[in-house]
Amino acid sequence: MIKAREHIMKKSIILLTLVAFVVALSGCGGKNTSAELPDSTIEVDKDTPSWKNDKATAELDWYINFDWFAQTWGNDVSSQYITEDTGVSITYLGGSDDKLNTMMASGELPDIITVDGSNPFVKDADKFALPLDVLAEKYDPYFLEKSAKPETLKFFTRDDGHIYGYPNFSNTKSDYEKGGIYANQGFLVRKDIYEQLGKPDMTTPEGFISALEAAQKLDAKDELGKAVIPIGVSPFNEGSEPNGVFNRTLADFIGVPMLTEDGKYYDRYTDADFQKWLKVFVDARQKGLTDRDMITMTKDDKDARVTNGSYFVYFASDLNSETDTLTLWANENPGKEYIAVNGPSSTTGNKTALPGTSIEGWTQTFITKDCKNPQKAMEFLSYMVSEYGNTVMNYGREGETYTMVDGKPVLNADLLEFKQTDPAGFEKEIGLTTHLWVQDSALLSRQMGLDQFPKALQQAKQWTLDYVMPQFELASLDVYLSKESSRNAEKINQNWSQTIAKILDAKSDREVDQAMNEFIKYRQDNGYDKLVEERNKQIEANEKKLD
Repeated sequence: MIKAREHIMKKSIILLTLVAFVVALSGCGGKNTSAELPDSTIEVDKDTPSWKNDKATAELDWYINFDWFAQTWGNDVSSQYITEDTGVSITYLGGSDDKLNTMMASGELPDIITVDGSNPFVKDADKFALPLDVLAEKYDPYFLEKSAKPETLKFFTRDDGHIYGYPNFSNTKSDYEKGGIYANQGFLVRKDIYEQLGKPDMTTPEGFISALEAAQKLDAKDELGKAVIPIGVSPFNEGSEPNGVFNRTLADFIGVPMLTEDGKYYDRYTDADFQKWLKVFVDARQKGLTDRDMITMTKDDKDARVTNGSYFVYFASDLNSETDTLTLWANENPGKEYIAVNGPSSTTGNKTALPGTSIEGWTQTFITKDCKNPQKAMEFLSYMVSEYGNTVMNYGREGETYTMVDGKPVLNADLLEFKQTDPAGFEKEIGLTTHLWVQDSALLSRQMGLDQFPKALQQAKQWTLDYVMPQFELASLDVYLSKESSRNAEKINQNWSQTIAKILDAKSDREVDQAMNEFIKYRQDNGYDKLVEERNKQIEANEKKLD
């Protein structure tokens, strides 16, 4: 499940099918409307969660819009406890935008739907989803009073006054003030090789190239007896960040600003320091220091390399998705595990600024107008969002799977060891901390800290704490773009993918500059100014909501 963020490349498909989706929505009136909801079967109370008083049971279908999703409800300890409490049994369904489009067109939707929060489907939620605020007032006012985060509710309240979707991983200003928010990017080195090289400084262009050359000369071997590749990066086409680390991770490490000094959208791609470091990677490519098929490598190829210790440096845009690979390598090769160190850094004095999850979270979950039992669905969602529900999701039952120590839940020692050393087995059998879809990640971090992560990730996660920065102003930046700007943003993104491939295969700085100039002209010819204007309006709207 922690592989969860391998989803971004689906966005091109999203926009290609957006027109079909809008047509499909016309047939998606749903069986329920806010005005026609059945009366509550219990007396509701804003100070008491309704699931405590409602002993009825329900079977609900919950669709997760990721085609890699394969979890099953009821097979693990966590989901069993949740069903015992709420009376709700879930049938999980998984799929992609094509499947969601088909369901929308048929007019038959599952009870609950979860999609990526940046998905254009979100913009039209009022056409297929019931307002959560209306459901809560009727069935479970505890949701508005205590379960949900006030700052999150305010941010997700739309112009019509309603809240349609609720996010997971929604980290607010108060969450950041409490601390313990981890970032998810890492510049990882194989510890044994790093120490053999004398722990070289790789923060400068010169030190970066020098260390990679030294690693190549060392002639170290991987698990298969092959020469270690000096550096690899996250896959270009199957990871959480398109184009490996060259959309934002490199820029984050070298501290390229997200906003101008007057709070407007900043063009990071043309930043002089970003361009300088791109040319450093081009130099590394020319010298044979990078993965030869970096641009075309599949996720399976990357997984095999990391699992076999085939890289000296692995520049990761998504640490969470490396849980299994890093754990397998570390478990079988003690002393050779991958650790995070300071990587490419600003040549102009900017500080590394890694994004922690912001107020918009990752996904949004909706109760649809076709929901068979909106009362039980609302009670279930309120339970899952609440601190108590999160504790059950993450820890289970006090006295059975955890104990309280100094006011915090602590997993039983055997379960914690299982979680940290065999995360895949733990997810399947125990399931605690793995039902992510409305999880409060900040609460989990405050309760469990580094223990929430497998041992192979803990040092890298700890490293991020000094560099994590909230980016509230940029929340949902492209979700509410006009159709024209959405299409142009997608075309520009696709052109950037082509451009970065050209740049990385360039034979000279002149070729890099030529590719960048062609990209800049393409942007200007495809609505870039209007796109930036709309992004600045979203930034301004975010700032008002965050006041």
